[in-house]
Amino acid sequence: MTKQDLDSSASGYISDSFEGISQTFTDVEILSTSEANVVAKAKRYGRWWLLKGLKKEVMGKAIYQQRLRKELEILMLLQHPNVVATYGMEDVEGLGLCIVMEYVDGMTLKEWLAEKPSRRMKLQVMREITDAVAYIHTKGIAHRDLKPTNIIVTGNGSHVKLIDFGLADTDSHAVLKQPAGTLSYMSPEQMQTAVADGRNDIYSLGIIMQQMELGWRYLYIIKRCTQPIDHRYQNITELQQAFHTTGRRLKRIAVWMGAIVITGLLVLTGLLMLRANEQDEKLAKMKATYQQEQRVQQLQIKQLTDSTKVLGNYNQELRLRESTMIANRRKVENAVNNGKRLIEKTMQQTNIDRHLDTLSNILYIWSDFTNRSQAGERAIEKYLRQIDNSFSNMEKDEIRNTLNRHNEAIVTKWRNRIVNISK
Repeated sequence: MTKQDLDSSASGYISDSFEGISQTFTDVEILSTSEANVVAKAKRYGRWWLLKGLKKEVMGKAIYQQRLRKELEILMLLQHPNVVATYGMEDVEGLGLCIVMEYVDGMTLKEWLAEKPSRRMKLQVMREITDAVAYIHTKGIAHRDLKPTNIIVTGNGSHVKLIDFGLADTDSHAVLKQPAGTLSYMSPEQMQTAVADGRNDIYSLGIIMQQMELGWRYLYIIKRCTQPIDHRYQNITELQQAFHTTGRRLKRIAVWMGAIVITGLLVLTGLLMLRANEQDEKLAKMKATYQQEQRVQQLQIKQLTDSTKVLGNYNQELRLRESTMIANRRKVENAVNNGKRLIEKTMQQTNIDRHLDTLSNILYIWSDFTNRSQAGERAIEKYLRQIDNSFSNMEKDEIRNTLNRHNEAIVTKWRNRIVNISK
């Protein structure tokens, strides 16, 4: 290796195309669009990223630029395992300025619930959702659009990722203050005021818990979440404590019930063992009699088993015959249907319908009709020579007769038309 090669290898510069790695985003795929935003995924440095930008129609409008900037400022405050990670804003070719976030491989909570997960898994997911909301509330942020489609459940372990902070707000932001959210999950007061309040999110969590069907033990929590704002949980910590307390209470009840069941089983086992010892002597005296009866019964069972086997073989043979007959019947029906389609196609190819109208002399009509109407018969004979040799002669005769009747019906329709023309 030359000195120039050594200097080049130690220079610290790596080309953009080194082993396929590129600093630009590639494989851009649009995932969804809304009134103002475009969400896409793209690849860079060998991994997928999520990009959120503005639609071309609104890209130059200041209000939408401020909204995107506000979402970025809020997301950059957050670092939590249950909140989508954000890395900054970049100008992406074809998309313009975009917020760059981690791409979460999973499905929405709505899709995840449709797969009927276990109650234990749903409780775990709900705990992670409340943990995520509690975290953003500690940062002074209200999400304001909590709903199943804004919650991703990852494929590797069913963990939660909270996404879409487009409507989120904080007290420190003075711009874009307006009522917002999804009607089905918005608290009544959120529809009328633009002031961000963590209790708005608590109402939305109550609706989400209701849809998750966590069980009757959590109905009180759901009801409390959806009460008027002054009677609702006043902060997310109260909701978490109620949720965890209910879970611990259920565990204690389960432990108590388990202890009762184990104690009952031990007592029952002792009683059964005592009774078994008392019966041992009786069983010893009856053993000889039982053995004799068992030998007789075994002989009878053997005879019955032999008879059952014979009957089973006979029934199996009958079922096989019936299955064969059904299969043969279907095969004949398929052959007939295929033959009918062949006849109809052949007769259509003769163009006799259109040709009849062009012949003025009745003698020509009958002569031409006779010649063309025989096309169906020729097609039938050719078809019968080509079908599977597994058909019996009787089955072939049945196919032939059925196809001849079908062909005759077509010919009769044309013959009647000739009669009408001749009149």
